[in-house]
Amino acid sequence: MSTLYELFKVPENATQDEITKSYHKILQKADSLPQTEKIIEQVRRMKIAYGILSNPEKRKKYDIDLATKRADELLQNVQSQKEEIEEAKPSLELEQEVEKVSEPSIDEVKIKQAIFNQINNMAETQNQVSKKQEILSQKQQRKQLKKQKREAKKQQQLKKEMEIQAYGRYLENQGYKVKYPWTWLRVKRLLITIITIIISFFILWQIPFIRKNLTDLYEGNFVIKFLVDTVLSIFNGIKDNIKSIFK
Repeated sequence: MSTLYELFKVPENATQDEITKSYHKILQKADSLPQTEKIIEQVRRMKIAYGILSNPEKRKKYDIDLATKRADELLQNVQSQKEEIEEAKPSLELEQEVEKVSEPSIDEVKIKQAIFNQINNMAETQNQVSKKQEILSQKQQRKQLKKQKREAKKQQQLKKEMEIQAYGRYLENQGYKVKYPWTWLRVKRLLITIITIIISFFILWQIPFIRKNLTDLYEGNFVIKFLVDTVLSIFNGIKDNIKSIFK
């Protein structure tokens, strides 16, 4: 008996994400094929099947119905085997077997127990899938909440920065000398500017004639040489302190 899970080529305890990935993969493959009546019918069946398995309540009902059908098939097989055995026995033995059949046989008890276990396993599997989906949903909600908090904080900082800039320009227009406070956005922009200058200087340093001109300017101008040496000494001091910490 073919199942919807076999249609998607996933196990019966597959998560919703696994089913969705398989569904989209099959649809993409179908779109790349010539759109014959057979392909169109297969796509229609896939959409109906996905509508069942993507709905938790419909999927739970389908799993229970599937377990019930399998149980019915097992009982029918056992009953047919019994009928074949009884037809092959002599009439005297058949009369003796009638008395035994009137009570539940060991096979029937085992089958009923197996059916009961199968239904419980299907229900347990569905509960596990639901729990996994609930955990994933909670993780996504927490991630979305963190993202919203970051965006709100960013917007708040940007608004504060704009208010400071607007108030500062107003005071400057009134003839006041304004000293703007250091905010995180201002620090970040300064760091981005410094990093951009360093990268640009490094790229220009790789060009031979520019490197020669910069070297000549450094050696021929005392002020520039003093500033460059001071900056380099500061960086070397920072580097030595970092090395001493990790020794």
